Amino acid sequence: MIADYTYDKRDIFIEGEIIYLKMLTEEDALNSNWYGWFNSAETTYHMQKHYYPNSREAQLDFFNSMVKDKTKIQLGIISKKENVLIGCVSLNNINYINSNAEISVIIGEKEHRDLLKSLESMKLMIEFAFEQLNLNKVYCGVLETLSTNWKKLLMKRLNFHEEGIFFKHAYKNGRYQDVHFLGVFKEEYNKK
Repeated sequence: MIADYTYDKRDIFIEGEIIYLKMLTEEDALNSNWYGWFNSAETTYHMQKHYYPNSREAQLDFFNSMVKDKTKIQLGIISKKENVLIGCVSLNNINYINSNAEISVIIGEKEHRDLLKSLESMKLMIEFAFEQLNLNKVYCGVLETLSTNWKKLLMKRLNFHEEGIFFKHAYKNGRYQDVHFLGVFKEEYNKK
């Protein structure tokens, strides 16, 4: 169930076809389902999350630290149709010297988990990374339980390529899993 949520249009940072990406606020941390997504084993099944319980207070602490962190940009994903916060997309470990960043996405609201919203969120954030931050490369890691279909989709739709595999790199769901690393370079992405 989605919490009651209204957004201020001034918070919208990037507009897509079916979603907005918005600046996250303290209100999001306290009044949306954002914190609860990370308490859900189902939602975080393919993520390196759900190791520790989360609370509104912990989410607010995370939000406050994120606002000051210049190596991370995290935006809320708003479904245009329902005007609700459904997920987050992030550029993490932004390295301005090596000109790269890691991307991640979560669609926390179950009824909005479709590939179009995830892909559009990533597409908008990648374009922002290349066009506004002048980064050269965006990369991500994909757990083996998710790797085959998601990897193919990222490669086909967003021009990612596989860079390598870290074997038994992450402990998740009761076992050590391989992590497939994918990347896309600015010049490859812009050819699309």
